[in-house]
Amino acid sequence: MKKMLFTLLLTLLLGFLLLSPQTALEAASNGLILWYRNLVPVLLPFLILSNLMIRLDVISALLKYIHPLFRLLWGTSVYGSYGILAGFLFGYPLGAKVVQDLRQEGLISLEEATYLIGFINNLSPAFLITFVANQSLQQPSLAGPTLAILYGSSILTGLLTSFRYRNKKNMPPYQKKKASKAPLKPELIDACISDGILNITKLGVYIMLFSIITGALSMIPIKNPLQRCLLLGSLEITAGIRMTCASSMPFAQKYLCLILLCSFGGICALFQTLSVFPMPEKTFRHYLKAKALTLSLSVLFTWLFLAKLL
Repeated sequence: MKKMLFTLLLTLLLGFLLLSPQTALEAASNGLILWYRNLVPVLLPFLILSNLMIRLDVISALLKYIHPLFRLLWGTSVYGSYGILAGFLFGYPLGAKVVQDLRQEGLISLEEATYLIGFINNLSPAFLITFVANQSLQQPSLAGPTLAILYGSSILTGLLTSFRYRNKKNMPPYQKKKASKAPLKPELIDACISDGILNITKLGVYIMLFSIITGALSMIPIKNPLQRCLLLGSLEITAGIRMTCASSMPFAQKYLCLILLCSFGGICALFQTLSVFPMPEKTFRHYLKAKALTLSLSVLFTWLFLAKLL
């Protein structure tokens, strides 16, 4: 069944490329421009530097003073605390990539990685402030409430799901394995650069492919603006955000739709996450459940905010 659906999807996309080449070209170009202008300058340097920091073991010294707070809130190890910090600051899919790097180096357990991936993998604050609040909504005053709703939901999800993982086996007070500090050599830098380029290229390809899929589905005549925005936005979030803000929906409906899209992140973001962190089945189930909890909390907080605002 899965193979049949996948074959059908590929056939439809091929037909779209052949029958509507101009629309497909524009969709692919928009995706690649977004990747080149917004993701490469921000994410590629961080991918390289983060990999170097893990290999050189400078994380312990970096988080010496803030780790006790992270451990109190979420019960994480020193290296797990770095995963939280990276995920909250840099967004999809950097949090997942850092968690996977830490797990591959043996610095955190699979149990801790499973716990972390459930709440740290979100849109970045910079994206929410600049693209969502300032450029799309054109209401900078909504940047604060949007950050509070989305990040408050993620933080609360982390707190609510932490009790299952707060035990000495999975969350040791101090890391059992001491990171092996690699010498700073040109070979190490080259390896980190190659890893960064490989991963940023994969992200660009995913964005291009989902931009094409979104362009193909946008040709379906869906009159209801909410249904249209949710359908297309659930595939690739930037297109969904633009479409939602340009729609004729009332403000309350428009803002709730934006929160839904931003909290979910989109199927494209999910594929990007899986490309940098191939999750075992148990981890993937936890990820989906945690995302569902975060989404529910975001809807609740948005409803409370809109009720007070309107």
